[in-house]
Amino acid sequence: MASLPIPRRYRSIVYIPSRSDGCQLEVCLSVPTTVSSTLPQAYTGVVIAHPYGPLGGSYNNNVVGALLQWFETYPLQATRNDDYIYPSSSTPTAKKRHSTGSTTKSSLDLDSSSTPTEEQTLSEANPNNNKSQVSLACVICAFNFRGCGKSKGRTSWFGEAEREDYQTMIDFLQSGGSPSSSFYPGEDVHRQAPKVYDESGNEITPPRLPFLSRFILSGFSYGGLIASTIPPPLRDPTVPDGPRLPTSYIFVSYPAGVAWFLTSGSHGSFAKRAKAILHETESSSSTSSSATKPTVEAYFITGTQDQFTSPKTLLSWLKANTGLNLPKPVVASEGTTSVTSWAQTQPDTSVHVDIVDNVDHFWLDREQELLNRLQAWWTSIHPN
Repeated sequence: MASLPIPRRYRSIVYIPSRSDGCQLEVCLSVPTTVSSTLPQAYTGVVIAHPYGPLGGSYNNNVVGALLQWFETYPLQATRNDDYIYPSSSTPTAKKRHSTGSTTKSSLDLDSSSTPTEEQTLSEANPNNNKSQVSLACVICAFNFRGCGKSKGRTSWFGEAEREDYQTMIDFLQSGGSPSSSFYPGEDVHRQAPKVYDESGNEITPPRLPFLSRFILSGFSYGGLIASTIPPPLRDPTVPDGPRLPTSYIFVSYPAGVAWFLTSGSHGSFAKRAKAILHETESSSSTSSSATKPTVEAYFITGTQDQFTSPKTLLSWLKANTGLNLPKPVVASEGTTSVTSWAQTQPDTSVHVDIVDNVDHFWLDREQELLNRLQAWWTSIHPN
């Protein structure tokens, strides 16, 4: 059987100031230069966060690296949800550009020579394709929290600074376009471009990015704890009460059992924020209009041998904070491995939990198993 073509990508290490205090954050930015798909393209922002820094966490991690590679190579598709569509024949390409400015070295731009300047409907983009499906072209930020890797600063006590670091990545990814602008924004775009620096501290021209019509917010261990408190991004960040984008959350080895330690006792506020995102409450249903409610998908995966959070603790946390009613689980055997799964769908939220037999917190030598389960979940909620 012929193998699937792997999309070409451009990776670059850049440094972005955190929006809270300007702390320089090291970011591995991965941008598609070609996308191999016959479906229309929907550009998707992806953020990947790493484990707790003081215990050795950084984006140079086996799980973070596996997730990054999966997002880069797996041909993700999704059900269309008012996406900003680019036809498959007009995929932008990345190129390097050098500036003559004294403080600017080089940057990554996306070539818009063949890109539409107006939002297109799916039928306009490609009338012969399945109208319910789009191909996701992922623009990815895997970053180091403050005090980790080559990021400046130090780990905070309560996790609030790290929440700002995570939100900075979203702000950066959304800086390139708006629903009403062209792919290549002109001078009239009302959002100020972020400052971006190279490793030597020289300011470089920020990359010009497409408008993103959905997001995937992910994290491993502590990174997942932080990600679970970040609400779905606004479709237009300049309209605080406007609609939010469809958002998928991916949590690997969620540290519910040690959240009190990782946040110096502030875990209650973290759980409250996560509940507001992941739990469809009656009050939110009655006060939010369908135009502003996002579609939220959450995937939790952990192992039966997790050293920090037992399956029982995780399921109790999920019951309290996502409304998971713990229906009868589905138990499946994959070779010699047993996987126990729970799933629950609410009007605008779906939660899926996989507990993998004989896997500990770190997934060493089990990364492919993790990706196989992730891929199975994604395919189940976005069938072709």
